[in-house]
Amino acid sequence: MSGPTGFRPDRRQTLGLLLGAAASAAAASAAEPALAQGTPPANAAPPTPPADVGVPRLGEELTPFGAVRAGNRTRAIPPWTGGLTEPPRGYVPGRPSPDPYIEDVRWFTVTAADVERYKVRLTAGQQALLAKYPESFQLALFPCRRSAAAPQRIYDASLANAGRAAVGENGMALRDATVGVPFPIPANGVQAMWNHKLRWRGGPLSRTSLTVVQAGDGTRSFSRLREDFLSPYAAGDMAAPPLLYRRTILDPKEQAGGSLILQGTLDPIATRTRAWVREGERGRVVPAPDFAYDTPDPVTGGICTADMLDMFSGALDRFDYTLVTRREMYMPYNAHRLVNPNLAMRDTLWPGHPNPQFLRYEMHRVWVVDARLKPNFKHALPDRTFYLDEDSWQILASEHYNGKGDLLRYAEAHTLPHWQVPVLLPTVEFAFDLTADRYAARGMENGQPPPQFDAPLTPEDFTADALIRRGRRG
Repeated sequence: MSGPTGFRPDRRQTLGLLLGAAASAAAASAAEPALAQGTPPANAAPPTPPADVGVPRLGEELTPFGAVRAGNRTRAIPPWTGGLTEPPRGYVPGRPSPDPYIEDVRWFTVTAADVERYKVRLTAGQQALLAKYPESFQLALFPCRRSAAAPQRIYDASLANAGRAAVGENGMALRDATVGVPFPIPANGVQAMWNHKLRWRGGPLSRTSLTVVQAGDGTRSFSRLREDFLSPYAAGDMAAPPLLYRRTILDPKEQAGGSLILQGTLDPIATRTRAWVREGERGRVVPAPDFAYDTPDPVTGGICTADMLDMFSGALDRFDYTLVTRREMYMPYNAHRLVNPNLAMRDTLWPGHPNPQFLRYEMHRVWVVDARLKPNFKHALPDRTFYLDEDSWQILASEHYNGKGDLLRYAEAHTLPHWQVPVLLPTVEFAFDLTADRYAARGMENGQPPPQFDAPLTPEDFTADALIRRGRRG
């Protein structure tokens, strides 16, 4: 294992590589032999397809969310055919849904020795992990399964938004969008980030999970949390705050009952995100305006900032966002192995990084967004790169740099399709502190009940008064 500063990615070089690879690999792509779905790719690093000819049409060549419906030239990425919306083979009502892709064979493995070969497909964060843990970390590549799906009403609303949604005069406020993805064909980075923040999340949701802070010496601490999420925006309720979040600590006992409530906004300039906290079961409920931006999130041991919740949930006002490109990259996806109820925590969480045996990576197209702190603002992580899934608008990976260009944090969302809803959601988010031997794992199920969709939640449940009334239940 190398030291924390053994790999120092040049952020601008990484972004330049993402931009330049599309043009430089186009000719090679034409000469690359095609692959059948499920067939391992050729030995050479997979190429980039040439630029689209003509203007693709939303809902036709593009999906209702703006993704390229077709597969790529090599067929390493298949066409999108609607995602996973049917029960997988072997499903028994009342039991956990089986892995629909359990018979997939690993294509190949990317190790530290392979970084140069696959560099155009790897995030800087993945390269950093491979360099820091060359003997133990690797990326297992499996066939791409475009499992992201949503109800038809969400698709219809997204198509309608494409002709009317806009960003206000202040460059931040969202206007004239409802229910679906606001900008299926984004014109800039702000629009792409709004797509992530307002993506389809499956309706009212309640889940119980563990957040674990794993140290390099093998020690770990954990919090058992209940998280409730409601999107009045997705329900078409424009009178309520668009996004509502509540987090209640269930364990450890000395913190049980501690709660956090967040109310989002569509105009971060005119109205800040509102937050309240309660310390413990009997603590006072007080406003928490400081739980924002780069405030350390205590349940992650300070590894994550407040705005790293849900990969990014902060206000958009402090950064300039640039839509860099759409690229084919190796991304975490279809993480059924991570939710195997027979796995113990020691099986999945190794010192330094999770056990790569249970991680699944696939080639997917992602939108790359570069975020730079605006002048006269402060943030502990002033330079960031986000990788947004074209099929769902979920941020799948993010890199967080200091002002000198040093990569300090790297995060990945390992997603799972819920065909019953349907929706694609993160099941576990890993956030790595690259300055030390530790990382946080949010969303570990480990014997907890499955997520409850259509939970009986209302906007009134996400207020300070509701915290006072509910007591320890949060």
